[in-house]
Amino acid sequence: MTKTTTAARLMRGGGSFQADLRAAVNEILDKRTRRMGRVRFFSKAAFMLLWTAASYAYLVFMAGNWWQAGLGCISLAFALGGVAFSIQHDANHGALGRKWRPLGLVMDLLLGTSSYLWRERHNHAHHTYTNVVDKDGDIEQLPLARFAPDQPWSPWHPWQHIYMFALYGFYAPRQALMGDFSMLLRGPNAHVPLQRPRGADLWQLIGSKFVFFGLLLVLPMFFQPWWGVLVGALFTLWILGIVLAVVFQLAHCVEEADFTSEARLLAEAEEDGPREWARHQVEHTVDFARSSRVLNWYLGGLNFQVEHHLLPGVCHVHYRRISPVVEQLCEVHGFRYNANPTFWAALGSHARWLRRMGVRPA
Repeated sequence: MTKTTTAARLMRGGGSFQADLRAAVNEILDKRTRRMGRVRFFSKAAFMLLWTAASYAYLVFMAGNWWQAGLGCISLAFALGGVAFSIQHDANHGALGRKWRPLGLVMDLLLGTSSYLWRERHNHAHHTYTNVVDKDGDIEQLPLARFAPDQPWSPWHPWQHIYMFALYGFYAPRQALMGDFSMLLRGPNAHVPLQRPRGADLWQLIGSKFVFFGLLLVLPMFFQPWWGVLVGALFTLWILGIVLAVVFQLAHCVEEADFTSEARLLAEAEEDGPREWARHQVEHTVDFARSSRVLNWYLGGLNFQVEHHLLPGVCHVHYRRISPVVEQLCEVHGFRYNANPTFWAALGSHARWLRRMGVRPA
């Protein structure tokens, strides 16, 4: 069964809500607003890349002891997180237009993860079947963690609200070292209807791995002890993994979000017809810290996750302006709009959700 056929059986269009939203957004984002948005985006992108380059240069050429190296690793990890949130995410969603899609290559070169495979997994699966067990690969971390009620329970899950915050750190190194290759070897599956890369896409994947590991390990070893480079690289990727994973979890794996499964969607579709896609996105996604300008700037608008899921083709610099319109339309159309007021409230909600999912089902 093709992706299109399966999606049509489980989801239908955004309905009148999506039509009203697009009309309101087109009115808000006039030519001048979009032009100023591009200036803001590229100004921030330049800052993130300069921050990354400065942190890397400090680590390789200047750090002379363990605490200087540690500070450099932390700075580099957060800089790379900013690159992921503020540059590659928009570029690989096409939010900057086709002309700027090559900016998505920062993911391949600086983060060690194939942008091609990320688009296949994230854009196609996660953004269509958000929080749907057996369809959304981003919530599938079995057997280590149980994120949804329809996932199987294991005896170690009662402690997942403690150990997962450390294991999140392995997200970035696992993706760089094994994630892309395991996806290629595994091929299409329930979570990722993967079209394997061919031609230029395949050479891009292979070539970017050489560049990434050359920058991560080979070049630094000319200036620093090999063991120090290995420890520093793993520490940097571990911090980066925590930053990336936690931000994702605060928007999806929290008490306020809904979860379902492919089987439930099929049963629902047979009785009432396919689920409305826009309602599904709103009620399975959660905003957080919407009033924090600092977090909104650093996270590339990913704290406005509801707006992003409804309008993935809109640049993140506009989410703050769009958010009140989305909330108002949700009230008009009877959708449940989810938001945690602060970062810490969202983090607490995620920890409580992990603990709840760790309880053995009756």
